[in-house]
Amino acid sequence: MSVEIRGLNVAIGGKTIVRDVDLNVGDGERVGLVGSSGSGKSMISRSIMGLLPANAHVSGSIRVGDRQVVGMRDAELADLRGRYMGMVFQNPAASLNPVTTVARQIALPLRLHYDLTKTERLDRVRAMIAKVGLPDDVLGKYPHQLSGGQQQRVGIATALITSPRFIIADEPTTALDSIVQRQIVDLLVSLVDDAGASMLFITHDFAVLAHATTRCYVLDGGRIADSGDTAALLDHPSTTQTDRLVSAARTLSLVESGEA
Repeated sequence: MSVEIRGLNVAIGGKTIVRDVDLNVGDGERVGLVGSSGSGKSMISRSIMGLLPANAHVSGSIRVGDRQVVGMRDAELADLRGRYMGMVFQNPAASLNPVTTVARQIALPLRLHYDLTKTERLDRVRAMIAKVGLPDDVLGKYPHQLSGGQQQRVGIATALITSPRFIIADEPTTALDSIVQRQIVDLLVSLVDDAGASMLFITHDFAVLAHATTRCYVLDGGRIADSGDTAALLDHPSTTQTDRLVSAARTLSLVESGEA
């Protein structure tokens, strides 16, 4: 599913966070959005999903497929999110319900949006658990009984259980160590590609972005500062902001590999 953003502005409490952003993700394309903390990345993702706070003011255009999200009624947004869009959040420990078992957590979108029997839901949940590389015995566990990597796999399963056509991954590896980060990125890419879906992958780390996307946008102070082929921007950064992010990614990679 394609997403096209034109002239997006987001203000919260009178303060403008996102300024005149143009961005597009084509059908079946994996696109990155990279920027430092506070640059406005999450505000863009929440604008697409219709998850901004009540005091937010949004102007511009966000088209998901052939539907205009800006100004859409809450009930329509909820249906669009459940059936056609999914989101993997930054902190799985915070995004998962601590008093809900893994099975019920993953099954919730199916209960809300599809008329399935309990057996049909459980069959789909078991199939999804296998796809994200978790054993069947996690179904009866609670989030606190899982590792960070397992929690994020549950988050991915929950986002993908309804077979959405567009996925937002909002810094999904930030809370994980470097080895688990790579596993989660590879898993997401594999699942999105197998489903023929599109993905917007949001991060502050160019090293992670290089594994997940083919094209990306660089955000600085709420504005698009650069865009292009991910590998080309990583090898030959053309703006100060891009160069700063690339340098930070290379430094981090050296430290993690023990070469610093």
